Amino acid sequence: MLTILKNMKPRALHGAGSLASLRCVRPSLLDLRFRGDPWVVDHQDGTASVHLDNYRLGRIQTTPFDLPSLNQLWLQLRQWQVRRCYFHQLRVRSLGS
Repeated sequence: MLTILKNMKPRALHGAGSLASLRCVRPSLLDLRFRGDPWVVDHQDGTASVHLDNYRLGRIQTTPFDLPSLNQLWLQLRQWQVRRCYFHQLRVRSLGS
């Protein structure tokens, strides 16, 4: 199997047409294009899940004291993003007038 992989030649990247480059970026929970609210759910076994609306994104180890502060942090960060976009729109409108 390895000899087959070693003998394979990559295709030429510069063919007749140019390839469009794609920029791969990992999405952020703070991205306002995501609809729904991020929140943390306790499982009562020392773990919690991070959710975006009804979709579970991951599981983390927590203590019961972490949950309120994590949920508050998500809320503050999302509201900061909304405020920043709103003030940016206001600034663009005032400069355009």
